[in-house]
Amino acid sequence: MTDVGTPRNETLIVQTFDGRSSNATQMNPLNRYAHWRGFRELGWSYLWEMDTSTGESYPELAVGFPEVLNDDHTKFRIKIREGVHWSDGEEFTTDDIIFTIDTAFKYRDKLTNVTNYVTFLKDWKKIDDYTFEVETQKPSYDFVTRMGVYTWGSHIVWLPEHVLAPIGDEIVTYNNEKPVLLGPYTVKEYDPNGFWQLWEKRDDWERSGWGNLGEPTPKYILYKDFGTEETRSLAFVQNQYDIDTFMSPDTIEAAQKRNPAIETFAPVFPFHDMNDACGWGVYFNLQKSPYDIKELRWALALSLDLQQVGISALNGQFKSTALPVADTPVTRPIFHEPMRDFLTNLTLSDGYKPFDTSFNQELVKVLAEQGVDPEKLPVGDAIVDSFGFGWWKHDPAEAEKLLASVGIEKGSDGFYALPDGSPMVLEFVYPADWNKILQRLGFSIADSWRQAGFNINARQVDNGEFNTYMRTNARFQMTIAWNQQCVFNANWRNNWRQWSPEFVLPADSTDADQRLDGNYVRITDPRIYDLVAAGATVPTDDPKMAELGRDIQEIVVEEMYMLPLMSIPTTIPTNNTYWTNYTKADNFYALPYSWWSSFKKTVVNIEPSGK
Repeated sequence: MTDVGTPRNETLIVQTFDGRSSNATQMNPLNRYAHWRGFRELGWSYLWEMDTSTGESYPELAVGFPEVLNDDHTKFRIKIREGVHWSDGEEFTTDDIIFTIDTAFKYRDKLTNVTNYVTFLKDWKKIDDYTFEVETQKPSYDFVTRMGVYTWGSHIVWLPEHVLAPIGDEIVTYNNEKPVLLGPYTVKEYDPNGFWQLWEKRDDWERSGWGNLGEPTPKYILYKDFGTEETRSLAFVQNQYDIDTFMSPDTIEAAQKRNPAIETFAPVFPFHDMNDACGWGVYFNLQKSPYDIKELRWALALSLDLQQVGISALNGQFKSTALPVADTPVTRPIFHEPMRDFLTNLTLSDGYKPFDTSFNQELVKVLAEQGVDPEKLPVGDAIVDSFGFGWWKHDPAEAEKLLASVGIEKGSDGFYALPDGSPMVLEFVYPADWNKILQRLGFSIADSWRQAGFNINARQVDNGEFNTYMRTNARFQMTIAWNQQCVFNANWRNNWRQWSPEFVLPADSTDADQRLDGNYVRITDPRIYDLVAAGATVPTDDPKMAELGRDIQEIVVEEMYMLPLMSIPTTIPTNNTYWTNYTKADNFYALPYSWWSSFKKTVVNIEPSGK
């Protein structure tokens, strides 16, 4: 039996993405809620889902795709499937959809998670129990992924009118601790302290929002925080859980030596899935000095020894990218291959060409010299497939030259000082061990910059402070994050629409004044605003869409508005002791992320081992 009283061989156990939840009792999706506990994977259901193995949308609650009612692409008719039922037995109809939208707008000034309703929709109406129409505020060629799933899930979540309408105004503070859900699982029990949440399969799972995918295999699914990586790895080796989330490569290797049932995504370098929609990068507060100085941002890029950082933090198991788009089989032909010449020929104001096309070939050589089995290292063209096209040169001398051109020079202590001679201290915030990989990466980056002469105040913070820090202009300086680089296919607007004036707050705004809800890089370049606006008028499958996306990236790169580092190396080891048939490189039916809504594909494909 598990420690929550369920049969172990009927329970899939997953390490939570964010460690312990700070708001575990909050399950009302109209407010910021404990969404890392299985809601979007098991509890919610969406009009359209995303096949993460191909990057293509498919209908879930909807019948087919929306009917476009006008040439401006602002009016749409949607039909939903008949026979879908809530977990309490009531049928799901358009009344639930209309109620959800009405509620979001009625309490828009009091609810904290309705931005995606109130900034997107203009009008809506019921046609019949299974048909409704909406009008959007602006042309929406990406309507399917705005009202459905683009990558990890959707902010637009449907709620049961028959349950929530009777509580009236209390909806703004209602925690929804016993939620009625559309997915094939319901919340059986949860820890109010935020360490775990247990889900149980519905008896009528086939009537759920995605019951048409087939029967989910586990009767129970437990999301649990097993603590620090040291504690987690011991529990993992002892078969206490089945799927981890961002375990360090060396810890995975040690665990595999103790338990042969533990596997990585692939048996050869870089061992892990590199197809996440997002990439990791360094974000600067472009509204705050000295981060508003282009030469400083470029100097930080050229001072960073990413090869050694990647080896130190990730044992070399990463795929570099200099573009603000992850390098995946879907995005590579759209963005990376067409932009290779741009990167190679990019020239700084002093005539210097910063891109290193041999970056990843050199990385392979270093890994071989450090004892990595040659049989597990890629050769030839496979190097690019595994490690990417290249990255910026490690050239501290050029960085020093750039800084000198704007009056920033090293003092007697060996650290750079501001033009007036005062110390230049750069704050760099990164996650604590709720994300061990990012923690190690952040530490290694800070160390690389210190060696180059930057006085770095490095701070590790918990998940709650990390989110507050990134959203608060008055506090934010520099961090490592992922949410501005989540472009999964040609439809870049799902992520970059936030690069617009409406997501710019005063540089001194505080969390008490107003939290930032987008544009976390603080871009204020009107050229990018114009390109983003132009994208709203182009169908997502039009070649012009990809062209506009490349134009945006050229500006971001030239100005070094952010410092992209790598595709997210999703170090997600699995344990075959109780469950098998996880998605893998040679059995790729979905991305292997337990915190994305596409995890439902894993839930219906895994098989019991018989133990």
